[in-house]
Amino acid sequence: MSHKTRLMRLRDEMSSNNQEALLIEDPISLYYLTGIHLSAGKLLVTQAAAQLIVDGRYHEMAKTRWPFGVSLAEDGVLERSLKNLGVQTLSFSASDTTYRRFKELEEARDGIVNGKALKLEGVENPVEALRLIKEEDELDKLRKAAHLGSRGYDLICDLLVAGVTEQELAVELDLFWKRHGGKRVAFDPIVAFGTNTSMPHYHTGNARLSSGEPVLIDIGVTLDDYHSDMTRVVFFGEPDPHLVEIYNIVFEAQTKALAACKPGTTMAELDASARDHIARAGYGDNFSHSLGHGIGLEVHETPTIRGKGPQVDLKLAAGMVVTIEPGIYVPGLGGVRIEDTVVITADGYEDLTKRSKDLRVIR
Repeated sequence: MSHKTRLMRLRDEMSSNNQEALLIEDPISLYYLTGIHLSAGKLLVTQAAAQLIVDGRYHEMAKTRWPFGVSLAEDGVLERSLKNLGVQTLSFSASDTTYRRFKELEEARDGIVNGKALKLEGVENPVEALRLIKEEDELDKLRKAAHLGSRGYDLICDLLVAGVTEQELAVELDLFWKRHGGKRVAFDPIVAFGTNTSMPHYHTGNARLSSGEPVLIDIGVTLDDYHSDMTRVVFFGEPDPHLVEIYNIVFEAQTKALAACKPGTTMAELDASARDHIARAGYGDNFSHSLGHGIGLEVHETPTIRGKGPQVDLKLAAGMVVTIEPGIYVPGLGGVRIEDTVVITADGYEDLTKRSKDLRVIR
């Protein structure tokens, strides 16, 4: 989809929210709308204008790639633009604006139009609503990222030998992805052995692999600006029967959640489909994180799949891309998390991860 079309969709979103003018400064939102990677910049959008304000590093490039007006960042440029456009109310993303930036807007708002003070309105970033539903070219990029990510999982499984360290596997994974076109890891990979698997956000260290240990692999790669995310647990040698029981419960919980992945399911209902199963099995207190999250230009983006919070009533819709990742973590024993990235379709979901979840023992 062209950036002109995305701009039109943003204006429709602004109209539905009664927003006269919108100031966008979040780099991800700027890239989504302009196709330009900017570490700093502003986009002022009204129904009549879309002025991109950048510093000297990006000015020449922006003029060749953004056809709707580019200004060089300098003192007073935003204020002059607001005055020229006759803006009375300026909306800005409250979550993306620092206190310092807000004070700058406050100081600049007096006397903008006809002697009237500019009204400032903190809002939820409407660009996030656009990014919630992926376009076909975005889905193609997510499929390719997921394919490369899953190949990284295959690599780690092939390298599992007694004595190898978690960090050694993480290094080999990074090199493999870069050799095959990956831009970078989407997040610090989690490669955990043994009891380290009981920590959901474990930092990969220098533990060495021993027979009988679980191996948790939570990895993602960035390819063409889009991300992958997957988790599997495999066993190096004969697994502990207690962990086998936990594995089966997590697998069943994820199966139930995937069955609920279809248009119309709310975030609360989706979360409950897995969480209730784990709770009935006696491990409710051992599932300590949300069921999943959106993924796209960011590895963690809207929506958040959990049974509480502002998005509980948000419904799945065709084109959303989310992760489904239930887990159980028992200190001193280990943990299991199974995660897939899926696209919501008209009547269900498409699994992008495409790797078996049958219990796997590597000998």
